[in-house]
Amino acid sequence: MLTRRSFLEIIAGSMSACSLPLFAEKARAPQTSVSETGIHLYAPTEQKVLDGSIREGVFMDTGTGKPESGMFGNTRRYADGSPRFHEGIDIAPMQPWRRNQLPEDLVYSAAEGTVVYMNTYAKNASLYGNYVVLWHQIPDFGGVYTLYAHLRKFATTLKVGEQIPAHTLLGVMGNIPDIPVARSHLHFEIGIMHNRFYPMIDEQHGIWNGANLFGIDPCVAFGAQRHKGIFDFGAYLSEKPEAFCVAIDGKYLVNRLGGLRLTCSHMPYLQRQAPKTISANTPYALAFSREGILLSIRELPAAVKPGTILTENIAELRRGKPFVKHGELTKRGKALMEGLLVCPGFPPASGEKQHEVG
Repeated sequence: MLTRRSFLEIIAGSMSACSLPLFAEKARAPQTSVSETGIHLYAPTEQKVLDGSIREGVFMDTGTGKPESGMFGNTRRYADGSPRFHEGIDIAPMQPWRRNQLPEDLVYSAAEGTVVYMNTYAKNASLYGNYVVLWHQIPDFGGVYTLYAHLRKFATTLKVGEQIPAHTLLGVMGNIPDIPVARSHLHFEIGIMHNRFYPMIDEQHGIWNGANLFGIDPCVAFGAQRHKGIFDFGAYLSEKPEAFCVAIDGKYLVNRLGGLRLTCSHMPYLQRQAPKTISANTPYALAFSREGILLSIRELPAAVKPGTILTENIAELRRGKPFVKHGELTKRGKALMEGLLVCPGFPPASGEKQHEVG
């Protein structure tokens, strides 16, 4: 039986070489991708209109009655009124549906991929509850993940390590103790996994801890696909505005290059946005999107002081996570940098566990 530890070793070996696809030893199903950096996505439930249109009964609200609170981004608020970022979309059960009963909606894989993680809430506490993560290879881009959370139960045939085609049954929609039956839904994400060394920060869910997963707006992906037939991940990121850019000491990057090298290996697109070699005597600029996705690495003049926030796009930051404020990395921003760069020999500086977020 494949244990989580042995599975992590398999995926680590796969990601360390750009030329080898993940789980290359397994027979691959026909590719759903139709471009070098594109992928075709299928709706993960019977709700088919997921392009961001506000239609009654598509997105599950947070109890406010506002369907946009179930959508991606700063659509929610903490108790003090500050924005709370939502990493995915919450897909409601199909109507008609009685809110005093558990829904029977089935959940399916959004694309061909490999089952890389299954979490059982009773054994491994999580804001996601029961959740499944799939890993999808895209030619000339690398890998992206899709995540399906708040499942009431898994499909009995679903197994970690298995490669499955699109529209494979994953389980049944449900809820978690913090979410009442009346607001049962599927939390769905698609995005980038940062660092395979993330278990050094939190072993609980390994690399598939939500704090190591950085999602994009699924509605944007489905909306683009409706017009073009695919969602082109590479084109999307190449056009993505920078939310902030921070200067990093080249020596720091050289010492922790394992993490960045692996980031490039499962996201080859980034290799075209980074220097071929990293010099210990040169500072570098790391540019991030408002979601926290690393967009580029650029050389800087030697006089630039490491730690300097080079750009701070207020408009973008207001639409995303609060990584930067008044020219300084916030607590979340520091956690982002640590999570991206941690690797063997250079453990987390804080020594604190980073819990899963969703």
